[in-house]
Formats: sequence, structure tokens, C-alpha cells
Amino acid sequence: MTWRGENFGVALKALASGIEPGRPALLHGDRVIDWQAFDRITDGIAAGLIARGLKPGDAAGQMQRNSPEYVLAYFGCAKAGVRPVNVNYHYLANELGDIFTRFDLKALFVDPEFAERAQAADAQGLAHVLVADPDAAAWQELCRTPLPEGYAPHPDPDEMFYMATGGTTGMPKAVMWPFAEAWQAFQIAHWPTQLGQPPEIVYTLEDHVERAAALPPDHAESSAPMLLLCPLMHGTGQFGAMIHLLRGGTLATLPGTKFDPDAAIDAVVKHRARTLVMVGDAFSMPLADCLEARADAAEAIASLKAMTSSGAVFSLSVKERLVAVNPMMAIVDTLGSSESGGTAVTITTIAGTTGGGHFSQFPGRDIVLLSDDLELIPPGSGAVGMVARTGPLPLGYLGEDRKNAETFPVVGGQRYLITGDRAHWREDGSLAFIGRDNMCINTGGEKVFPEEVEAALQAHGDVADVRVVGIPDPRFGRKIAAVVLLREGCETGDAALDAHVRAALASYKVPRLYVFTQESLRLNNGKPDYRTAQRLAEEAAA
Repeated sequence: MTWRGENFGVALKALASGIEPGRPALLHGDRVIDWQAFDRITDGIAAGLIARGLKPGDAAGQMQRNSPEYVLAYFGCAKAGVRPVNVNYHYLANELGDIFTRFDLKALFVDPEFAERAQAADAQGLAHVLVADPDAAAWQELCRTPLPEGYAPHPDPDEMFYMATGGTTGMPKAVMWPFAEAWQAFQIAHWPTQLGQPPEIVYTLEDHVERAAALPPDHAESSAPMLLLCPLMHGTGQFGAMIHLLRGGTLATLPGTKFDPDAAIDAVVKHRARTLVMVGDAFSMPLADCLEARADAAEAIASLKAMTSSGAVFSLSVKERLVAVNPMMAIVDTLGSSESGGTAVTITTIAGTTGGGHFSQFPGRDIVLLSDDLELIPPGSGAVGMVARTGPLPLGYLGEDRKNAETFPVVGGQRYLITGDRAHWREDGSLAFIGRDNMCINTGGEKVFPEEVEAALQAHGDVADVRVVGIPDPRFGRKIAAVVLLREGCETGDAALDAHVRAALASYKVPRLYVFTQESLRLNNGKPDYRTAQRLAEEAAA
């Protein structure tokens, strides 16, 4: 029988048994939790959930910032067969009540600062609010709950975790990921080798543990420690962290409530981090600015072998600034989503960027292009279509039958995931990714993808950040508007930016309106804030 992967709780216990005593699993400031303590504490949390009446298939929310407690609660849930689900800690009480009810939460792990707001939410069925304060007696008692007789981590690899995703439309939805499907989709048993070489794939849990045990953090081939800059409550952070830990790695997180690039660089030095995980320009631009201002920049990040990003635009110009500081480092930029994991990738080194800077389909992914009528688009046609891929896949969205039918259609007897990306085939058989389908702007019958125009503008040295939106136009229906945040001290105007874009893109993609702002064009999680950009553009056009 082919090995499909494990329930993450089962894998954790096996890894902790096979890894040498004392190897760090979780780092947070001066706190260190080794792999054996990681296993012991998550056993206690699992036992605590069981003692409170939670059973396999129940769901528990996590309204927490990055911390060891987030990871401990997640794996404690997995060991109990309880389904962990991320809850955005920016939500207010009425939004939380909706989430708690629709996701049918039975328990909620919450940081102390959010406890009052969570308890004010109106939600039936939420019986247990567990405050994840490592200094509090109640949390310490939960982590030391005696194990019931015959205890073992829940063994079912088809039990699930939920990944809550808001996207750009509708209310947040819970993506239902069976552990075994995620194990395969995230390619957890595909051990990276040298850059550009195929991975080493293992086919049993025993071999997987043996491979992890052979790669302590001080091993030359290790990617640990991994320093996570982006939130665990979002897919990029959570998926990256879980993949790393399920290979026996060491995960470092930053104390604090806001991203501080200086603190991030200092943490690289402190932990001698090998890998940095972030979300596009929101993290990389201030990081590049900070490095260029530090006399110790090259020495500070000399330990880094890779920076990885997903979930937002990561401008090539910023990548080039970062690899100039550490020419031995690779930057891995992945196109993915909460529903798909990685779909496409581009890698940047001091020597250049794969695919000429264009995304190429992720290795091992069976990807096709579909027309709007769900017909296969063959390579060589030149037509733009919807990117779709086959399994391993999540089961769909919790309680969203109509959305599931749209996003996971069956074509020719095969179930696909429509990723939400648009692309066309290149002559070499690879895919040229254009942009997100739900962000596409129709202007006079021409389709314009904001990401493409943003990338062109971002390449201008005076542009710090930019959002591209569509605003009403009596002739074309919608016209392209660019909302621009310039770098400090820069006074570039419409004409210079217009000339810059016209040199790179077709004329119908060129913005007809430029709006300059000092407001942030990012949400608190680092993702693009199109609502603010839309408001600013419409106000300027009025």
C-alpha cells in the first residue's frame, strides 16, 4: 500500500522520538522549546481538549499572534483529532460571532490581548475559551494535563485541519485539508537537495524520521533554523512553518505586534537563521531598505541560504537588492493559495532569475489551462485561460456547496482546482502567469491584470508601493488607475511614471489616472489593500 503521509500529530511524535535530545523545535526571543518538550506539551494539550469533552471532528479556533503557543495549540489539536482553524485577530466581535458559528467552533485558543473581544462574540456552541498565556497557571495546567489511559495521537491521516481564507470576495471560508492530502500537496516527504536538483523522496514514516534525524540545525544541508516573519494565521506562514517542522526543523518567530525589519535582521544573527519566510514586498522592501542602511548587513545575513515568499507580489527589483547583500542566497517566490499550496515558482540568485522572471509551474504539479467553458486549452494555442490543477487537493470549503462546484469542478471525470490565476502557454511548454482572475479589470473589452501593471510601476526606482484598480469610465466602462506611494524624498510625477509604463506594457494597460498618497497600501497582514486604493482613486476621479 502506497504511503500517503500522516496525521501531523502522529508525525510529530515519531519525529520527537527519532531526533536527538535537545534539538530546538521552537525559538521565540530567548525562549527555546526542544523537540522532546514539544511532543510532551502537545500531548498535554491534546489530553486537555479530550478532558473538556472535545472529540475527533470538532473544531478549535486559534486567535493568536506568532508564538510557540500557536504551534503548540495546533499540534495539540491534531493529536486529539480536533480540527485547528486560524482566526484573524483583527476581527471585531460581530465578525468573530459569524466565524465561530459558521465554523462550529467548540473551543478557541486566544492570546490574552484578544480574550475580552473573543468572549464578547455571540456564538452558540463555543464552550471553551483557552487563554494561551505561557505565564498563566491555567495554561500551564492545560499543558500538563495527565494523559488518559491508552492515549495515543489520533491516527487517522484523513482527519483535517481547516485553513480560513478571506480572499477578495465574500465572507471568510474554511478550506478543509485532510492531513494526508496536505502531506502530499505540500510535498513534505520531498527532501530538497542542491538548488536545481530533484528532491530526495522518502516513502515511509520511518525513512522520513531517519532523514530528519540526520539533519540537525548545524548540518551543512539543513534549512534550519527557519525565521518566520509573516503571520501563522495566514497560509504562507502556516504552511511554511508546518512543512519545516514536519521535517524536524527549528522554527523561530519574532516577539512583538508589528513587523520590525531591524529586529528581524537581529534575529537572523541571534539564531543564525538559514531560511527566512515572508510575504512579498510588504516585508521585503523595508527589509532591503534596512539592510542597505546597516554597516553590518552582509555579515548579519551571511547565514541565510534562502528567502521564501508567497501570497503577494515580490518585485524583481527588490529581490535583486537583497541578493546583492548576500550573493550566496537564493530567493524562492511561490505562487499559491490556501486551496492549492504552491502552484508556480520563480527562483532568483545573483546569477539571474529562472524563466526570465516569469513563474513556471511547480515541480510535480499536474497543471492545465481551462477555458471559461471548462474546455482544455492545448499548449501552443496562445489563448489565455484559467489555471487548474489536479490532486492532491482539499475537500473544498466547509458548508459552501455552490462555491465548491465553481472552484473544484469535475472535467472529463477528473476533479480540478481552479486556482483563480490566468495564464497562457509559452512556446517552450511552460505557463506564463498573468494575474488573479478576481482582480481582472475589463476596460473597453480588454482585460488588464493589476499585478502586471503594478510590477511595471514597482520597477521604477522612486516607487515604494503601488496598487492598480479600475474606476468607472463613460466610454470604456472601467479605466485603469494607479495609486502610488513614492519613496521618501522623491517627487516623480505622472509623466515620468507614464513614460516608464508605456516602455514596458501595451497602451491599453497604461493607467489613465495617477493618484499619489502617503497612506499605507497594505493591510495589517502585509497583503495589498485594494479597498483603500479603490477609495482613493474614486475620490480623486470625482
